[in-house]
Amino acid sequence: MELWERSAALSLLDGLLADSATGGGVALVAGEAGLGKSALVTAFARRCGPRARVLWGGCDRLITPRTLGPGQATALAHRPNLVGP
Repeated sequence: MELWERSAALSLLDGLLADSATGGGVALVAGEAGLGKSALVTAFARRCGPRARVLWGGCDRLITPRTLGPGQATALAHRPNLVGP
């Protein structure tokens, strides 16, 4: 599936991935509902292949989400795989 009007965002993510090769990194994709965040990250993950680990988080629709809750939950779940304090 080709994304419309997402070439700049994909190029930015590609650049961040290239920069991360020397020391790791994190990219956070955020925005209002319906902007195409999921489609963008899905397309980027396919482009990455084995070059990167893509962690995916989301809010439970049954409760009011905490600020940065999905990111915190994802980080805690993968903490053994993370490097640093």
